[in-house]
Amino acid sequence: MRSMRKSKTSFARFIGAFLIAGLLAGCSSNNGDSAPSESAATGSASPSPSESAAASPQAPSTEPISFDMFVNFSWYALNWSDPAAKNITEKTGVTLNITKPVSDDNQKMNIMLSNRELPDFVLLDKADPALQRMIEGEMLYSLEELIDQYAPEMRDVLPKEALANYKSSDGKTYALVSFIEGEQYVEAARKYNALIGSNQPTWSIRQDYWEEIGKPDIGTPDAYIEALEQIQTAHKGKIGFYTNANNIPNAKHLTDGGIVTLGTSAMFGVQALVKEGEALKSGLRSAEYQNVIKFLNTMANKGLLTKDSYIDSKDIFTQKINNGDVVSYAWTIGDGTKVPADNSNTAYAVMAPFPSYKQVRDGSGWTAIAIPKTNKNPERAIQFLSFLSSEEGHKLTKWGVEGDAYVDAAQGPHYHMVDGKATYLPEYWADKQKDWSGVAEKNGLSEYWLTANSTWWNGPEWDASDSQFAEYNKMFGDHVEYNPSIAGITLDSTTPIGIVEKKIIDLYSSYYSKIIFAKDESTAMSLYAEFIEKADKLGLADVEQAWTDIYKAKNANQ
Repeated sequence: MRSMRKSKTSFARFIGAFLIAGLLAGCSSNNGDSAPSESAATGSASPSPSESAAASPQAPSTEPISFDMFVNFSWYALNWSDPAAKNITEKTGVTLNITKPVSDDNQKMNIMLSNRELPDFVLLDKADPALQRMIEGEMLYSLEELIDQYAPEMRDVLPKEALANYKSSDGKTYALVSFIEGEQYVEAARKYNALIGSNQPTWSIRQDYWEEIGKPDIGTPDAYIEALEQIQTAHKGKIGFYTNANNIPNAKHLTDGGIVTLGTSAMFGVQALVKEGEALKSGLRSAEYQNVIKFLNTMANKGLLTKDSYIDSKDIFTQKINNGDVVSYAWTIGDGTKVPADNSNTAYAVMAPFPSYKQVRDGSGWTAIAIPKTNKNPERAIQFLSFLSSEEGHKLTKWGVEGDAYVDAAQGPHYHMVDGKATYLPEYWADKQKDWSGVAEKNGLSEYWLTANSTWWNGPEWDASDSQFAEYNKMFGDHVEYNPSIAGITLDSTTPIGIVEKKIIDLYSSYYSKIIFAKDESTAMSLYAEFIEKADKLGLADVEQAWTDIYKAKNANQ
């Protein structure tokens, strides 16, 4: 975004143990500027780090060094020019030159792989096939060899799952996965009423408009539609329901959630993978998916949903919400309470979930950062990641400045210690909740999640006495499920079956908009049936069998 917890150690003791471990290990890494002796540009095997490691451990170097990092997400916004980045550079000597693709079609990534010309770091989705291609092409250092030689203290601060659950077939780990929600995280989150956090997918509604019509129940799709119709009668220039689902044509896999949710997030409980007996089936066949397209078609035909939701960029999406141009929108809790520019006396409110709401988490994390053998200085590289993985690293990337008298988002202070746990100041947290992305642009905090440990990363947001988040946990907690067995069920797009999957995605890209904006439900469902028939002819059943084979192999010994 999950393992069962095994211990009842408090979060405070957990943080304390990590801090002590970090202090004891602080001098145990090597200092040096050694790099692979063979040409890194070829991506060929280089001498083992042990061959060039210093004989005695020294503190990591803080001499200035620049690393090139490719972030394989076109929407990534920051460029290492903000206060958070400056503070990290001052502490480590490292500056990141960040590049990203123009679009999420993997074209730039594929060119780099074909030429075996990789930057110092590659940050991508952990399920991106490019990661496996780099591993199979022997283009990456294993984390174990770099950690053991240059940053042994890193083992003490990583979630235990990081070097246990992501091993390749050779028994080595080639990428560090962020936002793992393992045993430590689940234990701490439950303790602080924080299983539901700021990134929980939600819908929001504009409070002043809702109050104008008497604040009726909107807890079901039908009631919600009726309320939006009443509101739009008085506010004809506003978009009834707005989401940001413009990236469906660029989906890499049929297992991408956006394929089946079509911008409705978790509200209808639709899942990309559905288990039927011992087989995995596409969620595109499910009753939940059919409920999604029926709902969206109804909304479109009532003028409550426009094509803006499927063509607008993320920037335009954010701007329209900030302007107050929409009645209701789909996003997250963190961005769900914005104040519209056309009425500063109101705000959007997070809606309670429909009964059908269901979020299935696998707990396996989100992004993966890898160190290619083209890296100019693997020693400094792993030490940099070790620092970011530490408690101090999380202070600089997420927590901010410690203190008690809040000035503003840029200057802080942002957090103070409460019962041994870093906790955001109420004033800062309120500003952050009103405009998550806007505040992030001012201070850089919460955006450099290269090595984010979910427990430390989310910890400052957790406050068991926070009545608002206690309420959010009551609202959504029972709608969250854990199923780690479904993690990593993806196909290699370069294989024959991966090519079949891509053809089905292309077919779907030509249908979903026609289905949503069909003239009536009957036409929409006819188009849906037509799509499924064509997808089956292309080989959807073969794709499902490939998923099933991966699933069975992955879970054979569990």
